[in-house]
Amino acid sequence: MLDAIQHPVVAKSLKYAGTTVGRDKAYRGVQYFARFLTWYLSRKGYEKETVQRFNNLKSTLGSSRKLMRLGKFIEHLQNASKAFNDTDGFSKATTVGRQLSYSVYLFLDTFSWIHASGVYKFNQIKKINENAYRFWLFGIVFSLIHGVYKLNQNRHRRNYYERINKSKIAESGEHSNIRAETAKLRTEHKNLVRQFITDILDILIPATALGHIKVEDGLVGLAGVISSVLGAQSQWNKVSNLK
Repeated sequence: MLDAIQHPVVAKSLKYAGTTVGRDKAYRGVQYFARFLTWYLSRKGYEKETVQRFNNLKSTLGSSRKLMRLGKFIEHLQNASKAFNDTDGFSKATTVGRQLSYSVYLFLDTFSWIHASGVYKFNQIKKINENAYRFWLFGIVFSLIHGVYKLNQNRHRRNYYERINKSKIAESGEHSNIRAETAKLRTEHKNLVRQFITDILDILIPATALGHIKVEDGLVGLAGVISSVLGAQSQWNKVSNLK
């Protein structure tokens, strides 16, 4: 029993659960799975009480996540400020755009939680929620553009180092550094692809809420589950010191 408690996986799990991002990804995955189940059970004709149970779970987790994110918009403002130091103009523009969009989204999301919790009822809550979704959408679009740009840069750099390595232009002592850089770029490519897929899945949520596209609620729920798993994997790698 003691060995099981002290197992490295348990230690890593506790470390993961100790992070706000880690808990948020876990809650998010369950929230969107509940959204999928609500849609699925409703279509299959299950009793209203059963359907409502999962709908309540979805709403409760959504509200809890909003509470966890209170003040997080300041973190995105800080990230936007740091991005101004980027010497790459295009990368700077897309990063600042993404961070500012997420900041506005989370700021407006605060009012959504205040309204839903009953602390204060806003007459314009529908408009507030629409603008929150709109800036979330903007942030994802900026993230997608940034991702495509970084993937292209990564591809050119990987091709450059691979050509040098194959041509044996570099001296013997430099080959190890070239191989290390190539491995680093491959890891970066893997992370960029994961983020790109996450953004593609996540964009369905605000785009559907705003009525820009028509997607079944069950599909939106599954997209949220998958993107949550991808996000959880990235966070797990960070807390586990994995690249």
